[in-house]
Amino acid sequence: MTEPGESIGALVRRLRTERNLTQAELAQRAGCSRSLVQQIENGSRVPPLSLRERLSLALGEELPGAPAEAGDTGLHELRMRFNVLLGKDPQVVERALRIAQSLLDAAQVRDEIEPLRQLADRQLERAEEILTQIPSRSATVWEWNTVSDLLTLLDQATVSVRAIHPVDLGTIGGDVGDDYHAAILRLADKTQPPAVEVRRMYVLDDISDVWTYDDKLWRQTRAGVRSVLVKREHARNAQGMLVVDDRYVAVGEYDYSQQARVATRFSVLKHDVAFAVKRFEKLWALHDTGTAVVVNEVLAEPALAGYKRLSDGDCRMQFREALAERWARIEGDPDGIAE
Repeated sequence: MTEPGESIGALVRRLRTERNLTQAELAQRAGCSRSLVQQIENGSRVPPLSLRERLSLALGEELPGAPAEAGDTGLHELRMRFNVLLGKDPQVVERALRIAQSLLDAAQVRDEIEPLRQLADRQLERAEEILTQIPSRSATVWEWNTVSDLLTLLDQATVSVRAIHPVDLGTIGGDVGDDYHAAILRLADKTQPPAVEVRRMYVLDDISDVWTYDDKLWRQTRAGVRSVLVKREHARNAQGMLVVDDRYVAVGEYDYSQQARVATRFSVLKHDVAFAVKRFEKLWALHDTGTAVVVNEVLAEPALAGYKRLSDGDCRMQFREALAERWARIEGDPDGIAE
């Protein structure tokens, strides 16, 4: 950053020194002579616009215009900003150029393609909104194919996964839902590395809410996923969340009247992850108090232990009956548990 009252020569000298460059090295990068760099630094020469652009690229910082060019902004300033970016990461700049070219091409389309251009603009705005949040190490994403976003986090898992699902299990459906289910099975597979500890908690209004998901619940629990079912009255404030390796967290914001997620906050901030882990563990403790159904214990019962697939014989009926029987045993809302 330019310091108050700092001349362009002093700025070039300071930036060069900070980057451990000699005058000769800077001159080589900027395509000029060492004596010209020396003259610029001692104030006897003011670099012309083209040289300022090359110096900006070499130093990785935009150089201000000369006083005589105070009104010479816009295009030249944009070129210097581009040069600075190019010096930082050429591959990213190349990708940005492709996007920029696509935007320019899209602006020239005929009227009948206008809806497609508007759709692309909206998705680009979403991407830009997320990108501007990344340096803060967290980002809130308004709903758009969030299950795919969660899969990105699951791909990072090497130690543990904690998940809470507080809405209709039918929302974890479709092809993307199947991909999520397959990822959970892969992580829980103890015969293939990495063997990840997976715990999932489902917050339900009624045990019958499981029936549309019973096959996936059976297969995941059989694979080693620790699965717990909780009455919503015991977890009124539960939020959907996914915590991966105590490093990444995604927390959902819901419109419960529509049974839909409206936004997801992704974070790698330690205090966000720690807070999510604390909330999860408090709810998970319900399975030790008799106020939750532990699906693993249900599958261990003699009547079900011999079945390999839910579709075998009357296994599905027995599985549902066993879940319903345990669900009916759960007591009313214990004081303080839902906080």
